[in-house]
Amino acid sequence: MLYFSRSGALLVGVLILPQFTRLLGAEQFGIVAVIFSFQALLLILDLGMSTLLSRDIAAAEADSETLTAWRTAEAVVSGFYVVLTPTALLVSSFVSTGLSPTQLVVAMLLFWVLTVQNIGQTALLAKHHFVAAGSIQFVGVAVRGISTLLALRFIAADLTVFLLSQLVVATGQAVVTRYWCALRLRGAASEKVIRVKLAQCLQMTKRSRPLVLFGIAGAAVMQLDKPIVATFTSAAQIAPYYLATTLCLAPLSLLAGPVAQYFQPRLVRAVASDDDALVQQVLRPFTAAIVVVTMLPSAFLWAMREPIVSAWLGNPLLVGDVAKYTAILLPGVAVGALGFVPYGILLARQDFRFQAVSSATLTVVTLLATYAFAQAQSVQGVCWVYASYHAASTLISWLRCIQHQADGTRYARAAALRTVVMAGLATVSVVTAIAFGQHYL
Repeated sequence: MLYFSRSGALLVGVLILPQFTRLLGAEQFGIVAVIFSFQALLLILDLGMSTLLSRDIAAAEADSETLTAWRTAEAVVSGFYVVLTPTALLVSSFVSTGLSPTQLVVAMLLFWVLTVQNIGQTALLAKHHFVAAGSIQFVGVAVRGISTLLALRFIAADLTVFLLSQLVVATGQAVVTRYWCALRLRGAASEKVIRVKLAQCLQMTKRSRPLVLFGIAGAAVMQLDKPIVATFTSAAQIAPYYLATTLCLAPLSLLAGPVAQYFQPRLVRAVASDDDALVQQVLRPFTAAIVVVTMLPSAFLWAMREPIVSAWLGNPLLVGDVAKYTAILLPGVAVGALGFVPYGILLARQDFRFQAVSSATLTVVTLLATYAFAQAQSVQGVCWVYASYHAASTLISWLRCIQHQADGTRYARAAALRTVVMAGLATVSVVTAIAFGQHYL
């Protein structure tokens, strides 16, 4: 069900996204690419609510605690957007966004609805309601993509229609998610009205401060590259970079993400028990699954990138640049996906401060390098920067996990070594098989 919930995004990315490029044209799609980037950024930049909510719900002993945690997180996020929306309008009066004030308000409403929906999705997953969460996510994403495509074809191929179509369907998905959260999280508290108080919101916000820095850094480094590149290049030039990034991140988000969601709660419990043997029982299948679902498809995609990109886009004008950028980005992104394992260990140990500081440092270095290459109008250089970022983040996380072995634990070094060996074997096997196949064919 975790994979099923991600397949809606895969459907949109593979089948519908190329249609957007044809209908909207290079200039408008460049703006849409920036909108998608800010959308993804703000989903991550939720003041740490999704991460904190997931831990609180998993640890809650009473249904009332679960319901209160969800509604408090929802209230904090809503308050954040009450402040953010007028701020965005003020900034847009000084900086050109390509959107009218009305379009910008609709975009901010869309971002708020999607963030609230994601909070509900997190709550359902934390309580292991995989069927409900997976079904709502798949249907919501697929219907949003299809509805937007139909609206662009039959109403008008412009940004206003695009934004309104996205907002209407996203609102419906958020309403359904909220209904299921109220139904499934209430439990024994069904007769009790849960009211969120300001003090609870402030307390939850205070607890999430290290996660806020971590979220800001992660969101900024993953999403601000497109606006930075767009600032120094044309909207038409940003399109192949955005498409290459989308293609390269597919193994990480669509394949590795569900594996991490499945194993992380079990890893948290095992690490908290201080039982090395139990942690190893979780880490062995976790590392094996991450390598299989990440390195095998990534190696295949890298070796066959040109025919795959050509079949995906069907636009010969974009294929060359997208394939070139993919060749640079994909190895680094694949190594980055392996970072789900050390991230799970650090999360279990509640090493939030290190994660925040290291993430912020990497973000500053990466964005400065991105700015320099973008100013030189070298999109290829930006690709090298981000490939290095993904690989470095995984390496730093593993080194931190191994450093914790001074406490007497020994599972991190073994897991790191196992991951490196398995990843190397998987990559060499796929590339060699494809090379032999192409030679004999």
